[in-house]
Amino acid sequence: MQTHAANVGPGITEVEVAQGPEMRRAERAGSAGSAGSAVPRRGGWLGALGLSGWVALGGIALGGLSLGAIGCGPPPARAPNAVRLLDERRAIEVIRRAMTQEGTQPAPAREVKLLSTGAMVQVDVGVQGHDYGVVYVTQEDADKLGVAIPPANRQEEKLRLVRAGEDGETRLVLLYQTNYRYDDLVGEEHEQTTITAERQLTRDVQDFVTHARTRKFR
Repeated sequence: MQTHAANVGPGITEVEVAQGPEMRRAERAGSAGSAGSAVPRRGGWLGALGLSGWVALGGIALGGLSLGAIGCGPPPARAPNAVRLLDERRAIEVIRRAMTQEGTQPAPAREVKLLSTGAMVQVDVGVQGHDYGVVYVTQEDADKLGVAIPPANRQEEKLRLVRAGEDGETRLVLLYQTNYRYDDLVGEEHEQTTITAERQLTRDVQDFVTHARTRKFR
């Protein structure tokens, strides 16, 4: 499916929602370098060693370094944690809760026809009194719909927004399951928690609702 993008607002295109918290740049704290140090004089017992002594000590040091290098190599790289995707049932609960927190009333699921391709999609959570809604695109959904919907956005990219209905005035945000991941590990090995995935989903839903209000979606 060819996607034609048209600007509809600052950072917003027709098929993409630009809402979302901007990535904050990490502050880089530079540390001041030392003013320098004097070169020590080779005196006393070090000077008395002479050239041969220095060579001997150098050999011992190098030998120790070689042995240390053999016995103390870098640890093997750890494989990344296996991750799971936030399942559809739990995701819908999170979406409904996010809408309520944003001051809207969730509406039951319904099917609509996409304007661009005529494919039928299920709006998993609608909004009472409005036509716009949220589609949680599972991997199974994505495989079934294929090119009828835009490809999944990466997490740092804009959310996908599509039109549906006979007149194209029904706006739907596509939230792809592959963007909400977590692992099952605990403690220091835990890299991505369920809470983190649910918070990201909550933010995306609330950003869409705010965008819909601002743009006065039907």
